[in-house]
Amino acid sequence: MTLSTTQNRVRDWLFGQALPLWAEAGIDAGGRFFEKLDFDGRPITGVPRRTRVQARQVYVFAEAAALGWPEKENGGEAVARRGLDALIAACRRDDGLWVRALDDAGAVIDPTPDLYDLAFVLFALAAAHRVLKDERARPLALETLAAIEARMADPAHGGWQEALPPVLPRRQNPHMHMLEALLAWQTIAPDPAFEAAVRSVLDLFNRRFFDREHLMLGEFFTADWSIAPGGAGQVVEPGHHMEWIWLLDQARRLGFDGHERPAQALFASALTNGFNPQGLMVREIDRIGVVRDGGCRLWGQTEAIRTLLLRGRTDQALTLTETLFATHLAAPTPGLWIDSYDAEGRPQDVSVPASTLYHLMTAFSALLTEPA
Repeated sequence: MTLSTTQNRVRDWLFGQALPLWAEAGIDAGGRFFEKLDFDGRPITGVPRRTRVQARQVYVFAEAAALGWPEKENGGEAVARRGLDALIAACRRDDGLWVRALDDAGAVIDPTPDLYDLAFVLFALAAAHRVLKDERARPLALETLAAIEARMADPAHGGWQEALPPVLPRRQNPHMHMLEALLAWQTIAPDPAFEAAVRSVLDLFNRRFFDREHLMLGEFFTADWSIAPGGAGQVVEPGHHMEWIWLLDQARRLGFDGHERPAQALFASALTNGFNPQGLMVREIDRIGVVRDGGCRLWGQTEAIRTLLLRGRTDQALTLTETLFATHLAAPTPGLWIDSYDAEGRPQDVSVPASTLYHLMTAFSALLTEPA
């Protein structure tokens, strides 16, 4: 296989199958995105519509427009604009934070501010600023970050609380996505507030997330960022290794350097311990590299594809992409996916989560813009 051949296959699937399907079946009359479709491509109702999914889909369709998905009634830019309008109208709280979930009618059913959701709101707003040229995006992003700092910061131990009221265990994952959003903003519209928050997350990575003894990335922590007790503290997700490698490289390009050795260690660990015999990335290993959960999630494969390209392992990235089409993307309805497999390779899903399209878009965007 060649890069151009794989790019053509990805382009056909993304622009010819997935985006048209989700732009039609994945959106309601108010411009809000459905949380899931069934395997026939029909929306599933009666489940909470999380703010993180609304925000991710705004990014997806804005990025589709940036990649040239044709502008028409349901083209990328139009879908993203309607989704952004709905997100701002329904999900923003009076204190500058954002709610966790809506019902099918657009009413708030969970007003909790959740750091993971907030990270994707910031990420969506960055896409709205970059692609849609929306004048609301930057002020809203700065107001949201200011509210996060004012209400959720943990000055004693670093980082931010995951929710209000605070919950345990603490996780690196929401902070990783905060870094992703902050780097996106610092790339297109630098601001001291974004820069300071980037440095805060990178400091946590250096002090707590990166396990310098085992050269691994921890997932779960106590209130003071000590390793969580029991099995939770041993959990390592190779897909997050790949995601952090990508983000640390983006940080380096913006002048936040000094992380190449940890990034290289994470890459070596992911390559050595993170793949099953079929070449797919497993869900979980432990801090000494033993597989805890040999199942596979689609998002882990997409993060691996993107980072393999970044690290110059193009042939491996192309092979993994082809494996993706033979497994996760081999859904009965073109444009859908099988999100999860167990360790024996059996599909685990009864529906198709919209949240995964964000991961596919980040990987396929990188693949499609790779010079042939």
